[in-house]
Amino acid sequence: MRVDMNIPVIGMSLVAAAVMQDLAPVSAVLPVKPIYLSAVALYVMLTRPVWVALPITLWAGGLTDALGGLPLLCTASFLLLSYGAVRLMQRVFLEASWLHGMLLTAVVAAAQMAWTVVWSGAIRPVFELSTFTVLGYALPAGLLAGLAVFALCGFVDRIAGIVKPTKEDHGILWAENNR
Repeated sequence: MRVDMNIPVIGMSLVAAAVMQDLAPVSAVLPVKPIYLSAVALYVMLTRPVWVALPITLWAGGLTDALGGLPLLCTASFLLLSYGAVRLMQRVFLEASWLHGMLLTAVVAAAQMAWTVVWSGAIRPVFELSTFTVLGYALPAGLLAGLAVFALCGFVDRIAGIVKPTKEDHGILWAENNR
């Protein structure tokens, strides 16, 4: 009997991301928490089939809402909407590299921050300096989360055997994702 390693590996990545997101301090240097759980969902969107990506996306959104005290389905609905955009961009130029993960997570962090402000019904003018400041702080927090999560998930995928070497070119084994 073959055990599919996608769910246990990504499940453990979600647990690790939830712990990192919950324990991440909010300081004067970075007053926004990094979105580690959303970064795991983005990694899964780029590397896994639909039947794995959608449940993990819902779990990441639910855990984010539970840890942040947000309304039910706030982050999950945002991540489900971003799933279509990520899949569309994946066909054009995105891949699951560290650089693409960092940039994608930074953009999604700012968009998620704006979505959360609108969804939670916070009375805050959109075109106000404090709103732009918070969105500006979301970008480096997203870069940090993207680097940490894409590096961690890539490492765990290699250890679990999900990413296997497929060919040798100039003495180097190149890896390809099994989809």
